[in-house]
Amino acid sequence: MLYATLIMKKLIYSATSILIVCFTFCKKKEATPAPAATASTSSTTTGTTNIYTIPAGLVASTGGNFCDLKTTYIFVNNGGTIIKDSVVEARFYTEPLTAATPTLISGGTVTLNGTNVPFQTNFYTFIGSSPINLTSPLNWSVSGSGTVTAFSQSFTPSYPQYTGGNLLPDTCIKANGITMNVSGVSNNQSGVIVQLYSGANYAFKYYLGTNGSVTFSAAELSSFTINNPLTIAVSLTNVYSATLGGIKRGFTNSLQYSKFSYLK
Repeated sequence: MLYATLIMKKLIYSATSILIVCFTFCKKKEATPAPAATASTSSTTTGTTNIYTIPAGLVASTGGNFCDLKTTYIFVNNGGTIIKDSVVEARFYTEPLTAATPTLISGGTVTLNGTNVPFQTNFYTFIGSSPINLTSPLNWSVSGSGTVTAFSQSFTPSYPQYTGGNLLPDTCIKANGITMNVSGVSNNQSGVIVQLYSGANYAFKYYLGTNGSVTFSAAELSSFTINNPLTIAVSLTNVYSATLGGIKRGFTNSLQYSKFSYLK
């Protein structure tokens, strides 16, 4: 379980950041596929527009948020056994979050549902699983520090849903490339990221919409080593905003489903 949790936490923030950037800059380009991806870049394909629920008091984010207060549900398929976990994170920025991540700063004391979220070097998170019930109404409170003014926001979270984990392969053959079908996605705001992770090697593909398929060619997997474990992750993120004290604050509800596979 510790191995699974460490892998997930290594992937969660990069996946969410990619989704936020893609939602901000790609939402109006659904009809135009981007160039094919390499092992370190994403690809965008057309997809079906998804209808999702926006929590009361929030709006769908189009970027420009000065912080990201994030809750994530994690599901790890380890040999057919589903391990469940959750993560709470809070990040505050010197400028609005864009394609180039701005400098992280302190926001003072941060609590979620009355529980203090510890500051870890440059952002807030628990070391290990979150002790907070993420399904109840989320009550964020920030005391403020420096350029971050105090604010609070309460809402009932709206997480993406994914029921298609059984379609992810148990074994992948590098020489044939890897094609994965993604279905069972609902209540998802903007798009889907499919990630591959093995040791120091990492690749992802992003597509707009909900359900579809992605293919990693043998060439795109050239840096991956065969006869090694391979983690496949499907990342879904709903990003919202609220203007509090004249400043846009970002709130993220995410889901990450991963499966331990093997690369031959």
